[in-house]
Amino acid sequence: MAPSARLYSWGARALFLGEALGLTPHRNAVAVLALGLEAPFDVAVDPADPAAGHRRCRAALIPPNTLHHLAATTGTMAFLYVDARSPDLARLQGLVRDPGARVGFDLDGEAELIARLAGLARGEADWAATRPGLDVLLSGLGARPKDPRVRRALDLLHADPAARPSLEALARQAGLSTSRFIHLFKAATGVPLRRYKLWIAMGAAMRAIVAGETLTNAALDAGFSSSAHFSAAFREMFGMEPSRLSGGRLAA
Repeated sequence: MAPSARLYSWGARALFLGEALGLTPHRNAVAVLALGLEAPFDVAVDPADPAAGHRRCRAALIPPNTLHHLAATTGTMAFLYVDARSPDLARLQGLVRDPGARVGFDLDGEAELIARLAGLARGEADWAATRPGLDVLLSGLGARPKDPRVRRALDLLHADPAARPSLEALARQAGLSTSRFIHLFKAATGVPLRRYKLWIAMGAAMRAIVAGETLTNAALDAGFSSSAHFSAAFREMFGMEPSRLSGGRLAA
């Protein structure tokens, strides 16, 4: 990751800003919205068939577990990752004007989103000012409302990502039945509890790596059983090795 690259993580979402990492054709377990902040880029029509050619664009929505390859990337890119089980993905799919056979193109509000993220990348806007606009883009309403009892559970989860308290323990702490807690938690976060725990553990490990911690210590401190376990989970989720985070910056 180039020194100017940044990765923002919040809830079950992540945003990477920086030069493209030159990845070979790969899949992500999560969906990714790729945006060329300075110039168009190419998306392989079918990575398994080089003769199929490329599609030039400024934005591409790549569904989860879709083999894809980006080429001819120039300057700063943005990659917005959302969980496959989150309503964020359905919201983004609803903004796509050209769904394509594998990848979606031409988003409503594309130029405005590119301008907003380019301002963040150039330091003309800060994360606190940019995040509410992304929340509106992804939910249609801004930040999801959170029941105070779920808010306390979220505070507990974020305070110690490695602890990963059980559903029963969180429901008991909130004074709710497990079924009611599951319903309220999904409404507040957009994803099931187990997925949310994985996202915040990933965020904790990424912050530690960016801060200079070893991969092993970062993984163990975030609750992964080993560095291999973390690396495999990270590669499955984001389609790249976590070692590419070293030297970058991450904001929570």
